[in-house]
Amino acid sequence: MIVACGSAYHAGVTSKYIFEGLARIPVEVDVASEFRYRDPILGDGTLVLIISQSGETADSLAALREAKRKGSKVLGIVNSIAREADNVMYTWAGPEIAVATTKAYSSQLAALYLLAMKFAGVRGKIAPELQREMLSDLRKLPEQVEVLLKQQEKVQKFANRYLAAKD
Repeated sequence: MIVACGSAYHAGVTSKYIFEGLARIPVEVDVASEFRYRDPILGDGTLVLIISQSGETADSLAALREAKRKGSKVLGIVNSIAREADNVMYTWAGPEIAVATTKAYSSQLAALYLLAMKFAGVRGKIAPELQREMLSDLRKLPEQVEVLLKQQEKVQKFANRYLAAKD
């Protein structure tokens, strides 16, 4: 079960495909503000992933407490503080400078991708060679992003072309 708010929720929705496709684990994704009100069916064998930029969002904390109350283990995937989760996977994204949450979202996706790869490996659903190749590809991402960022002129031309688009 993945529970999150805002852009972290969208990282969770994206990672559902990774967990189900790679590790063959069924996943539900919930908006944290709705989670506790729908009386979710949880228990001993359920791992609840709480994804949050800070780990201190009121709705996320309420969802975390609800999951623990129902006997589930909770893993927090967060950038900073996480006091109540059973375990924490820090993204170390740092503070967001712009309105868009690109660093947090990207680091959450990378963390979820790594977690799905680990689960797939433990469950024998992925060949070790493929797992190494996927990890190698993930390690190349910072350099690939750097290459894209150096193409500022091309990006600006592209942005200007669609600036006035209505849809």
